[in-house]
Amino acid sequence: MTRKRIVIIGGGFAGVTLAQRIEKLLPEEIELVLVSGENHFVFTPLLAETAGREISPLHVVVPGRQMVRRTRWLTAEVTGIDRNANIVRYVSPGGQDGEVRYDHLVVACGSIVDFNTVPGLAANAYPLRTLGDAVFLSNDLIGRLEEASLREDIVERQQLLTVVVIGGGFSGVEIAGALNDLLDGARRYYPQLREVEPRIVLLQMGDRILPEFDAASLSEYALKKLRASGIDVRLNVAAREVASEGVVTTQGDNIRAGTVICTIGNASNPILQSLDLPVERGRLRTDPDMRAIGCENVWALGDNALVPNASTGKTSPPTAQFATRQAKQLAENIASVLNNRPARPFSFRPLGIMASIGRHNAVAEVMGLRLSGLLAWFFWRSVYLAKMPTLTRKIEVAVDWARSLLFPPNVVQLHLKRTIQVERDHSAARN
Repeated sequence: MTRKRIVIIGGGFAGVTLAQRIEKLLPEEIELVLVSGENHFVFTPLLAETAGREISPLHVVVPGRQMVRRTRWLTAEVTGIDRNANIVRYVSPGGQDGEVRYDHLVVACGSIVDFNTVPGLAANAYPLRTLGDAVFLSNDLIGRLEEASLREDIVERQQLLTVVVIGGGFSGVEIAGALNDLLDGARRYYPQLREVEPRIVLLQMGDRILPEFDAASLSEYALKKLRASGIDVRLNVAAREVASEGVVTTQGDNIRAGTVICTIGNASNPILQSLDLPVERGRLRTDPDMRAIGCENVWALGDNALVPNASTGKTSPPTAQFATRQAKQLAENIASVLNNRPARPFSFRPLGIMASIGRHNAVAEVMGLRLSGLLAWFFWRSVYLAKMPTLTRKIEVAVDWARSLLFPPNVVQLHLKRTIQVERDHSAARN
């Protein structure tokens, strides 16, 4: 008798949580396969702190095989899905083509950055979606400090030390606060730059930052704190064009900047195209039980899925909190279907949202309570430390945070270059 196989595409919050949950609910006769482009899981809520050198890059990632017990982890890029044959095709990092058959397929591949929202964005702006993004961004910023210290012209120095963050949502506010803290702490090592103040400009299209909060008072608090820390927050202003010299805004201002960061624009993952299923707003539409519309054995959750939430009557937002809750519910649904029981619609009332804004400040909305300032910051760190996978990573992140409170930031610029191995080919003589 052929073993039933569940294939999960994606190694983020949704995919990993689903695999962990299914392992507990289903017997070992059910084979589990997870396909991910990376061999690790990234704790994305702490990417801003990684870019700000509060946390070591290796401490926000966990090897995928350490997070699952019996799930087969395939490090490969999915190249296509044949729903008629129930096959997922992939290519390995070494270029080897392969395929895996499935009885049930779960799409948890997330979304990608849409660089087409603003002209010049793709060529001149940093996204912040992966660990590599965070590492390269912090390297770039420290490189700007080094370059500015060598320039004599004040205008050139100011441009190099200006950072423009596009988007005033959670990602934009958190990275603006983290980089502001990094630049503030690093300046002591660059006496040549005493006359030049690093500058961070945050552009928000709407009339308030952090619009995800129900309480406008928390958005107003964050705005005041960011501005008090020296961040130039501009409301009702968007980027019209991004060039190598900086950003042109919709108000006609030309902001000369050395670094531009993009935190806006989500696009449909190319994997969804091979499914030939209904997509809305870049996300795969699902039934209430998270089955893809019109399919019996294809399921979707997380950022790439438009999942109805029975608790609110609205579609679920693309956040890690919803992804993990969807994963737990979906594991039960798949187990029910395999045991000839009906699946249940997804229903979840969010526990709350929170954001760090730098300078040991944060804002949070939790179970109807509104927190701000130092108390919210402690709460923010406590929650994420509790959610960090594995005891090892919890300890490492806690040590990183303790170090950052006591010592100045690490301004090492990591040159990710290899030594030139061969300048002149030399082969041993043969007899």
